[in-house]
Amino acid sequence: MSSDEQLVQLIEHYQKALLINPHSDLIYHQLAELYYQQGDLEKTLKNCQRALQIKPDSEPASKTLSKVFIRLGFITEEVQGISRFFSNTSTLEEAFMAFGKIIEPLEDLNEKNDSETWKKSVILGCEFIKQKLWEEAFSSYFRAIELEPSLNFPHLIIQYLLLPEISDLDSVAELYFQAIQFSRVHCLAYTVLGDILTKQNKLFEAVQAYKSAWLGAEYQIYTKEHVVQQRTSVDYLIIGIGKAGTSSLSHYLSQHPGIINPHKKEVLFFNKYFELGLDWYLAQFPPYSLKEKKFLTGEATPWYLGTIGVENRVFQAFPDVKLIAILRDPGARAISHYYMNLKMGLEQRSLEEAIADEIAVLGDAVSLTQVSETYWKTERGYLWFSLYLPFLKKWMFLFPREQFLILNSEDLYNAPSKTLSRVFEFLNISDCELISYPKLNLGSYSQVDHDLRKLLFDYFYVHNQKLEEYLGMEFGWNNTL
Repeated sequence: MSSDEQLVQLIEHYQKALLINPHSDLIYHQLAELYYQQGDLEKTLKNCQRALQIKPDSEPASKTLSKVFIRLGFITEEVQGISRFFSNTSTLEEAFMAFGKIIEPLEDLNEKNDSETWKKSVILGCEFIKQKLWEEAFSSYFRAIELEPSLNFPHLIIQYLLLPEISDLDSVAELYFQAIQFSRVHCLAYTVLGDILTKQNKLFEAVQAYKSAWLGAEYQIYTKEHVVQQRTSVDYLIIGIGKAGTSSLSHYLSQHPGIINPHKKEVLFFNKYFELGLDWYLAQFPPYSLKEKKFLTGEATPWYLGTIGVENRVFQAFPDVKLIAILRDPGARAISHYYMNLKMGLEQRSLEEAIADEIAVLGDAVSLTQVSETYWKTERGYLWFSLYLPFLKKWMFLFPREQFLILNSEDLYNAPSKTLSRVFEFLNISDCELISYPKLNLGSYSQVDHDLRKLLFDYFYVHNQKLEEYLGMEFGWNNTL
């Protein structure tokens, strides 16, 4: 088979995958790369834009988009640096700023007149976000929706960045009730409305909004080929641990044609929103099944593993659910956790101080009951959340071992295809080779001092041995420093 024929087959494969999972930015990026290899720059650009509309901070899509602009001769040095900017963004706000920079050249190229366009509204909204003028930013993005109702990304910006800052939810809700009357409104309008109604504690109405999102135009393929039914459970949960690769794994799974993701990657139900009720939770997931075999769906909330009591709630709700945990070298995980908090403004101490303080407070605690309430008043859990054994024991006391898949984070990054095949086998679905395996949400920081790394190595050494003995598997964390 020639390379051209292989490209055609791959394009057909991912086009079919989009029918099943139309909200995967990575599938659109893969299509963009394939069209780029074919030399079809117009389709490459279209799929890059679609990927960025779904995930504004998509580094792979921004890199491919830059290649297209370079080849067309349309970009400047500033735009050529977009991929570097995206790789260094640590907040949603920065990502949306970058997205504004991406569409600005398109505005210059395609909209040279003074007429009002959705792109101009988005660029204006980016400027308002930069000034932290949240109400004005909302007005700009909502105006973009009015001008082009089929857009996806303005809803994402409103949902994740602006809603937490807006106090007048009644007015926002009214606008969204009007928006869903648009004939071409994107189904995300319903999910945003669901979030607004949830904040207003109108849970019945919120559930109806979430369910309506799954019946939107983007999901009409399901109503034709699949049975719409009341969902009573989920198939799998990625329960943790944080800063170990849960985002990457969730994105890899989203590309499988037999998996449909919920409205959000982290639903946070069992550790934060449990009081909202199971009906609210299940409304986040697709109510579809194949006529002969159902689709799989699940979520990834990385702090489920380490939050006390979550295992009991999950067991009561879904005793047969499959559970996936990704464990990272505990010293590396602790360091990454620290720098994440530092970037978020949740930490002011140096890394050395934070680790020393926690060692002093945590002492020789090896069980959940030995951690006092005063611990959480001063520490952030960098070491504690890396002591995986007590958490796993609580989960495995309730769930049988065969319902768990324990992954090594280093395996996921060093051999993603092989590791993902294990996941597909565990979920009892067909294997699926991806074009690329981007590492998402990676932290960036300078090399850690050797003495500190040795301190962490020594601290976790015995724990790692006990973990390997308990699970009957080797991680190799004690073999290197």
